[in-house]
Amino acid sequence: MGKASKAVQSCFSWGKPKEKWKGLEGKEIEVYNEFRFLTSEVISRIAFGSNYLEGEKIFAMLNKLKILVSQNINKTAIPFIKYVSPNLKSEKLEKGIQDCVMEMIKKREDKVVSGEADSFGTDFLGLLVNAYHDLDDKNRVSLEDLVGECKTIYYAGRENVNSLLAWIVLHLAIHGDWQEKARREVI
Repeated sequence: MGKASKAVQSCFSWGKPKEKWKGLEGKEIEVYNEFRFLTSEVISRIAFGSNYLEGEKIFAMLNKLKILVSQNINKTAIPFIKYVSPNLKSEKLEKGIQDCVMEMIKKREDKVVSGEADSFGTDFLGLLVNAYHDLDDKNRVSLEDLVGECKTIYYAGRENVNSLLAWIVLHLAIHGDWQEKARREVI
């Protein structure tokens, strides 16, 4: 079994949706929230070698940032008043996210320096940190790009997969014949 499939299997045992949902047969389940935790755990483990609890702070800050951006998307900016509260909040969130990512990077670097690990890892973060330390300038990733890529995977990965899973469950609930076909295919 590969590293990714072990992590996914571990995530399913972490959230235990199957056991939790058995007692709710015939009742409405808010699958979007259930899948948000599941996808957060999968992304944290597979891409960053951590878990949801370690990435929870980043997920929360990214969510607040999303809300701020959506609230201010249609507002007109007034020159010289760029330091109004929403902009200060978003800058503070951006700094907080960068600090969290930098903390994860520092942990990886410390393990290599202390000899606990011989590389930065083979997960997404490890590959990025390796590219950040690349000796060839052409292949080197800037710190800004490294943090940006991590934010993209954390946010877009979770939101897209979460929405996809919720959408699939909705369609399976609506179309019983699809459920039967899916069951046969899995078995």
